[in-house]
Amino acid sequence: MPRHPHPSEPDRSPLGRDAGVSLIEVVVAAVLVAILASVVLAIILQTQSAELDNRARVSAASLASREIDMVTEDFHRTATAPVAIADAGVVTNPHQLNGGPDGPDFQVNGTTYTITRSATWKLTGTGASACEGGGLVAYPALQITVAVSWGDMGSTKPVVSTTTLAPEKGTGIPTTDSFIAVAVVDAHGDPNVGRTVRVTSGATVKTGTTDGSGCAVIRVTPASGGSSYTASLGDANYVDITGNQTPSKSVGSVLPGQLKNNVTFQYDLGGTIKLSMTDASGTAMSGPLASPTQVTLIASQYAGSSGATMHTVTDAQTTLPGRYWPTQYGAYLGSSAPAGGYVAEDLTAGGTVTIPVVLAMSSVTVTGAPAGSSIIAVPHATGTTCTTAGAQGPFATGSPHDLMPGGWDLFAVGPSSGPGFSCSPGPSDVTLAPGGNTDVAWGTMTLTVTGAPAGELHAVDLTIAGSGLTTCPTGTVAARAWTLNPGVPTALPAGTWYLYVTDATGGCTEFMNPASNPVATTYDEASPSTTVVWPVNTVKVTVTGVERFARYHNATVYLTTSSTPICSASGLVTPGFPQISLGEVRDGRSAEANGVPVGTWNVYGNDENSPTYGCELAGVVKVGPASSDLTIDYSTSAPVPQVGP
Repeated sequence: MPRHPHPSEPDRSPLGRDAGVSLIEVVVAAVLVAILASVVLAIILQTQSAELDNRARVSAASLASREIDMVTEDFHRTATAPVAIADAGVVTNPHQLNGGPDGPDFQVNGTTYTITRSATWKLTGTGASACEGGGLVAYPALQITVAVSWGDMGSTKPVVSTTTLAPEKGTGIPTTDSFIAVAVVDAHGDPNVGRTVRVTSGATVKTGTTDGSGCAVIRVTPASGGSSYTASLGDANYVDITGNQTPSKSVGSVLPGQLKNNVTFQYDLGGTIKLSMTDASGTAMSGPLASPTQVTLIASQYAGSSGATMHTVTDAQTTLPGRYWPTQYGAYLGSSAPAGGYVAEDLTAGGTVTIPVVLAMSSVTVTGAPAGSSIIAVPHATGTTCTTAGAQGPFATGSPHDLMPGGWDLFAVGPSSGPGFSCSPGPSDVTLAPGGNTDVAWGTMTLTVTGAPAGELHAVDLTIAGSGLTTCPTGTVAARAWTLNPGVPTALPAGTWYLYVTDATGGCTEFMNPASNPVATTYDEASPSTTVVWPVNTVKVTVTGVERFARYHNATVYLTTSSTPICSASGLVTPGFPQISLGEVRDGRSAEANGVPVGTWNVYGNDENSPTYGCELAGVVKVGPASSDLTIDYSTSAPVPQVGP
């Protein structure tokens, strides 16, 4: 009979085991599958990369072999060919495919290849370098070296092929020819292979390439009494110990039939040096420095009397220009080494090294800034603002704050509600020394506005109101305005302000003439007060149609601010109110008045023969801050015409 498990025993049936798989086991399995997939993918990509690299190397080897075959054929073609090949020195992409011109890169299966061929005379027999001495052999051979490189090589080295070709005895090289052997070693004193060497004498220039021993042998043809030669280098990104990319040395006089091997260069790939300003804790800083700072760079291996060079640094993270000799470098602030020493780092050939430079911070406290504001500090320059590159802050007033040593321009940023401003200039070119500094006191600037019309005088920051404001602001912009005391100095941060006047209920009485509005005030502790005279706009008012009431009489037209004039034989009487006479009008001519100021003016006429005749309101002229000349037609009956805003 089949046995059934006891209720206390676990279910070992296949169904029971499947039911026991947990979510954790599923996740672990998924992770393992993902890891396995990534490994397989990496292997596939690596295999594909190796396959592409192998294909490129096969093509490069074929091109190198082709060039060796073709230069060998050229070498034996004529008696003078060996000299011509040697004199050509270093050539790039000779023997183009399909008979094309020399020079352009080779294109094979979509890959670009560059072929570099060099020729070096083997003068002292096999196993000896001409740079190490020895005498001229009777019949020197020519070593041909072909290097093939291609795009996207990565760490793969070029394919190199060499061959030695010997000219026939008695041909190819005149017995009066001479040779200059130039040795090039790297920073470790090892042979520097593949460097291009030039020797010059007057206008004559010959080139060669250093071989596996670091020696370049160049054939020259001196004059019978000897000629002076100079050897030089100039490979891109290479430098000598002084940082010179194109060093040169005198070979001296070379006689016919002589081997001259008295010149050796130490030359290597130059590296890049970055200076990183840090605080005392070693934290790297960022952004421009407050002022140009002098940093001393020390090289452990150098030429001359000292390995110290001075550099002007303007940014906390600075890459020094040029290429540097591979050795150990250190750096420190100023011209005196710190008592506690400084950090030194090794620069490898062609590498990049970042050297930390400790920059002691300055501590400063700003006092007396506008109420509710915070401070922005900007490295001193002409035309700085709160948003100039390198701005630091905002930070609170009345408490110490750390800044880089140097010159700073200070700005105040106003509160976000109530009377405010966006960015107000303050003390400029404040020079801070490392460590504690004297408190910086913010001066109080004032604005005095004279001649403003009656009402409440206000100023609102241009940045808050927006450019192009032409009338009194309302709403949230009006809530940010400052209230000024007319005719007396009122504390107001430096900035650009729109001025306007409202009545007691907030209604707009007058917006100052846009030709003079807004008003710019500056921060100047020597002259802290700015005075503005409210400009009075005046226009020419012309009254036409006067003949309708003065056709048979002479009459005088008046402008007055009074709404209840009294006419008399002597003229228009408006006690206590301004009035302007446009003069006596006869024969139907128009009446004109120049220089009518801002305000509301009522037009009246007065007949000299009948004071009561025509003493009635004939029009209303409103002159606003931005009004131009106005013309109104005289009316002897309602409705009364009106011109102006």
